Amino acid sequence: MYRVTVVDSSNFDLRHYSAMPVFAECGFEIVSHTSEPDKAVSAASRGECDMLLCINRPAAVIAVDLLKRCSRAGMSVPTVVISKVNASNDMRECFLLGAVDYLAEPALEEDMRAALLRAVKAIGSRIMSAEYEKAMKRALSSLDIPKGSEAFTEKLSELLIKSHGSALTVEAAADHFGFNPDYFGRYFKSRAGIAFTEFYKLLTMDYAKLLLSSGHYKVNEVSELLGFASADYFTRVFRRVTGELPSKYKK
Repeated sequence: MYRVTVVDSSNFDLRHYSAMPVFAECGFEIVSHTSEPDKAVSAASRGECDMLLCINRPAAVIAVDLLKRCSRAGMSVPTVVISKVNASNDMRECFLLGAVDYLAEPALEEDMRAALLRAVKAIGSRIMSAEYEKAMKRALSSLDIPKGSEAFTEKLSELLIKSHGSALTVEAAADHFGFNPDYFGRYFKSRAGIAFTEFYKLLTMDYAKLLLSSGHYKVNEVSELLGFASADYFTRVFRRVTGELPSKYKK
């Protein structure tokens, strides 16, 4: 279940939203409430919630303030705003600051469902980016790159960041470095001490481990995200590379 923190100057509507079946249907659970934006940002930074639900009230229009605090803290937390205040400027600023949705009070179940489904996509993107960054850093640190090869490391990092979300081929990697595939293969191995295909395979499987360990993805979902033709094929490759089954890492 994705955890929701409600940010509201009052807890008047908390019971109402907690009782909405659409939250559970979309995989969400309201776990906490605070009237202080700083506490909400802190909870998100500590990983205690996956989404913020902010209620704007007359004389307490806090959504913009909350989103600005998230931005200053370097946090990209999926946030849904429900507003009792009719203010188009406030809505526009919230969207510019990254709000997932902005609903007018009273929020209808079908509108809330659409907002929560958008939040699911935003949460998934956030998790994938964070886990990919971890896997990329670990893969780069595992390479035995000679001193004085900073330009190589920087260009490889650029390539991996650019290719996140798509399968990376030797041809595409060679093109990024400005070489033909044959020369790139020799060049990469001379700098990294490992063939590019082997390096990328290890990175991909480590990324798969992190996605599975996050508790948000099933084996077939990770297989699809990584572009494998089937979950069975992904499992065979995973076992061949790691010596283990993907299910070992599934929470």
